[in-house]
Amino acid sequence: MLEFQISTIALTVLNLLILYVILRKLLFGRVNKVLNDRAALIQQTLDEAHGEKQKADELKQEYEDRLAQARSEANGILAQAKTRGEKEYQAILAQAQEDATRTREQSKARAQAERDEMLRTARREVAQLAMEAASKVTRKALDSDSDRAILDDFLAEAGEKK
Repeated sequence: MLEFQISTIALTVLNLLILYVILRKLLFGRVNKVLNDRAALIQQTLDEAHGEKQKADELKQEYEDRLAQARSEANGILAQAKTRGEKEYQAILAQAQEDATRTREQSKARAQAERDEMLRTARREVAQLAMEAASKVTRKALDSDSDRAILDDFLAEAGEKK
């Protein structure tokens, strides 16, 4: 069986205590230092990542604000362009209507002038024919200005009655 001797137990306990003190001084201090350094590095990396995330969020917000401002400006420019386009359209339309009215009036004036000229020509021809008919009926020449004036008055009165 096993025998327990106090001296062996005491020496074993003493050896363990000495070993523990030596290991604590030499090994555990370094391991703890490495673990603490590693924890500090991890915490520093986490802090840097958090800072970078905040910067990224700020840049994102700034970008979104600028984008919203650019969209607003684009909408304003588009509205101004629409307004200018509408004004130009109205101006061109008014000018076209004015040109059409002027062209219509000129055409009417030309047509009236041509009509008046045709009526004068027709009256002259009718007067000439009436003079020739009257001269054949009376068998005398009607060349005097007074005879022509009488015929013009007659034709003018006949034209007014129509």
